Amino acid sequence: MSAPELQIKELVAHKWDLASETFDTHAGHGIQSEKERDAWKRIFREVFPERGLKILDVGCGTGELSILFSEMGHEVTGIDISRKMLKVAKSKAEAFRVDITFEEVDAENPHYDASSFDIVFNRHLLWTLPHPDTAIKNWKKVLRKGGRVVIIDGVWDNGSLETKIRRAGSDLLTLLVERKDPRKGHCGYSEKLKASLPHAGGAPLEKVEEYLSSTGFEDIRTFDLKEVIGTQKESMPLSERVLSSYQYYLVCGRK
Repeated sequence: MSAPELQIKELVAHKWDLASETFDTHAGHGIQSEKERDAWKRIFREVFPERGLKILDVGCGTGELSILFSEMGHEVTGIDISRKMLKVAKSKAEAFRVDITFEEVDAENPHYDASSFDIVFNRHLLWTLPHPDTAIKNWKKVLRKGGRVVIIDGVWDNGSLETKIRRAGSDLLTLLVERKDPRKGHCGYSEKLKASLPHAGGAPLEKVEEYLSSTGFEDIRTFDLKEVIGTQKESMPLSERVLSSYQYYLVCGRK
């Protein structure tokens, strides 16, 4: 890894360290209700109905979905570049009394042996990566034959005037109504850092499907997340619902 790339990784890790303390308080990050928890479980049972799978949760953050997978009967390893996110994840796993391995590992280059996992999973990760195409190639290496990569992502900022107006309105409502910093618990990237990321505003579904196809994944499918989105909106303050209209998807491919 070159010095500039290492510096980018360190900056990213630092940003998520700062976000770790309040990350779970935001709808779409932490699971806010049992209704949302059940909705997530239903969609994952549809995507991979088997029990007892070995799952690598890449960019696991505070371990929210790692814990959910463990509750569903899977063997989970969660990796992240942020030490403070992992510290929160470990504490939560202890509180939930689930056995999960958490490790500080680069999402683009997981160091595991070939064919180690049945599922490589990530949520809201691709936009943070300088080399998402490299990451997907390396995720494929650690999957067993017939294993699946499962990606949840979206386009949070498409650069349009409508998005800018929505974001400004959301921030203003947060300040006036909720009396709190609209950016706290989120990871604010500098323009310089964003310039090093190919999908700083979010990874479009069409591009992710292209990555999967060019890497040799088969049976590429997308799944409807409307039920999950609906339960999340029920827990959102008005200020966040203003921003909740964007492309959001689950896509998977089989090795």
